[in-house]
Amino acid sequence: MAELAPVRRALEAGLREGVAPALAATVLRGGERVHGSAHGKAGDRPLAEGDLFDVASLTKVMATGTIAARMAAGGALDLAAPAGRWLPGFGGDKARVTLRHLLSHSSGLPAWRPFYRPAECHPECSGMAMEAAIAAEPLQAPPGERAVYSDPGFIALGMALERIAAAPLDVLFEERVARPLSLSRALFLPGRAPRVAAARRAEHGFVPTVVRETGEVREALVHDDNARALGGVAGHSGLFASAGDVAALGQAWLEAWARGSAFLPRDTARLFAARDAVPGSTRALAWDTPSPEGSAIGSRLGRGPAGAIGHLGFTGCSLWIDLDREVVCALLTSHCPRVGEVEVIRAFRRRFHDAVAEALGIP
Repeated sequence: MAELAPVRRALEAGLREGVAPALAATVLRGGERVHGSAHGKAGDRPLAEGDLFDVASLTKVMATGTIAARMAAGGALDLAAPAGRWLPGFGGDKARVTLRHLLSHSSGLPAWRPFYRPAECHPECSGMAMEAAIAAEPLQAPPGERAVYSDPGFIALGMALERIAAAPLDVLFEERVARPLSLSRALFLPGRAPRVAAARRAEHGFVPTVVRETGEVREALVHDDNARALGGVAGHSGLFASAGDVAALGQAWLEAWARGSAFLPRDTARLFAARDAVPGSTRALAWDTPSPEGSAIGSRLGRGPAGAIGHLGFTGCSLWIDLDREVVCALLTSHCPRVGEVEVIRAFRRRFHDAVAEALGIP
């Protein structure tokens, strides 16, 4: 197993400091794996490299955003189309919300709401209840005026994609992302298909996520309450994956962005990777880009002319791609912070990515 000594040291330090009970990382450069390691425990056993983490909001880029990009490339998705074409409740102040607005977090929908509270029932009826709740939520700004990172926006986007393609999101992910890229350890646990979910739980090792506020341990159960109310399959959260598969997804995007590929044409990859024109936004389409100061990607990576694209997950997971140096960094943890602990994972992510740069000789 290839390893980079500074990266291993950073991960072991994070484990000692209590950043998370389990940490795994895969680093690729030029398509070659230069680092892969697993640290800590998955419950009462040592963490294995192929164990699956709840990757939380990485679902937005790995599943929803990638599905949307492939559909757009194939002509099945018009980014300028109003979301209300597939989401009937999107009238009134939401009539001008487009699929692009949802992808770029500029729809005007809020960052988060506890939609799961009235929707905790069978996945089929919870979906209808949550869609109605999102449709009834007042916009905080006119569409396209400003960017607010929005879980409800991606829940709605996932629902729209399901209707356009006439298939559930987890099936779309398997058919259009996991299978073409040979991602054998990236999956949803669909509540609407309990036998499928049970078989996947039996086949794979899952890393428990500890909810630090309550001490609750969730193993092979999505942490996000809204995703769980939707049966574990949602546009914003619900995916489980290994560090290797997260990095492989990043590499597929990097190759498409650089040269184009059978998986995704170059022009589509670049369209989705380009920072949106909304004033003050760091968002691209599904992806994020480094903030001017204090970025999770650290102080060395992503500083070339093309920059970087990436995304974070609430459970401490992240995926960042340095487009100039062709470096892909997948960092997965089981960190689920209490209120006031967010800076812990932010600082650790910066240290991790700076360790990658140090090991690769990137100034």
